[in-house]
Amino acid sequence: MSGRDPHPAVVARAPGKVFLTGEYAVLAGAPALVAAVDRVAEVRIAPQGRPGPLVITSLADNERQVIDGNDGGELPGGDAGAVLAAHRAVSARVRLGSGLDIAVDTRPFLVGSRKLGLGRSAATLAATVAGLLAVAGRREGAEPLELALLALAHFQGGEGSGADLAAAVRGGVVEVVRRDAHLIVAPRALPSGLELLVGWTGEAAATVPLLRRFSAATRTEPAVLRELGITAERAAAAVTAADRPAFLDAVDRSGSLLEQLGREIGLPITTPALARLVAAARRAGAAAKPSGAGGGDCGIAFATSPAQASAVREAWEAEGIVPLPLAVEPAGVRTWVDAQSTEGASLA
Repeated sequence: MSGRDPHPAVVARAPGKVFLTGEYAVLAGAPALVAAVDRVAEVRIAPQGRPGPLVITSLADNERQVIDGNDGGELPGGDAGAVLAAHRAVSARVRLGSGLDIAVDTRPFLVGSRKLGLGRSAATLAATVAGLLAVAGRREGAEPLELALLALAHFQGGEGSGADLAAAVRGGVVEVVRRDAHLIVAPRALPSGLELLVGWTGEAAATVPLLRRFSAATRTEPAVLRELGITAERAAAAVTAADRPAFLDAVDRSGSLLEQLGREIGLPITTPALARLVAAARRAGAAAKPSGAGGGDCGIAFATSPAQASAVREAWEAEGIVPLPLAVEPAGVRTWVDAQSTEGASLA
């Protein structure tokens, strides 16, 4: 293809996340600490330059969907559902026109067909929203997170805090407080001398059903949820003060309270595999807890030396837990114009 393409493709990337503290308590107004991690969803949006359908191709799901005309029906699952939710949110704000090829690659969030639980949907929502805004020529600072939250409401029916979206949009470590439909987001830095470790149980968990069961079971706020909120506040204060011992204590306390919360409301937050993950890390001297909604997926630990980190990984492997090679990703969602041809909208 020669010359400048009048309809260049836009590429957007957004990172995944792990919850450090504040799971479930964030839904009751407590702060959550969330870290972006270096597993990335990539979305490539190619305007067709003529009227046509919305074509969504998912490399992870190995499927292609064509939406012609009104996209207001029931959302599909997987990547296509996240992309379509983002398209609905953005098109309510800006004119996108018809004829878009959107290809999404979320394979870094999977092992085979099993999800890792690192915020695949949030990363896809954030990347698609930012990419669509870039296609429309809009790059306002607050708009990607605002519209990603609207997309989340479409995609998950109002369930979830959106804290994972804040990490995907902003990157790094963030403190997130939910106020009604809005988020207050502040950048944070972990206390020095800590290594974040992430272990995968090998068990996939569906987040939305867990959140719905949680909402139904906590119409009257249990005392353990209030204690979890107090511990989340202590964790946030410790990070602000760079108080490593207080932060590690809050992480460990959060893990114990999440297990207690699950027992009291009949929710499988801390599964047997997550319990083994936490216990193994603690035997190695690290602070540890489940990460996210629980029910499977991942847990985290914080080590204070390379030797301790190595001991945690060995202990996890002995328990059938897979240590994941992850690091905190400082960059949030990014977009750029693709220099290649827009033909085909592939993510090779």
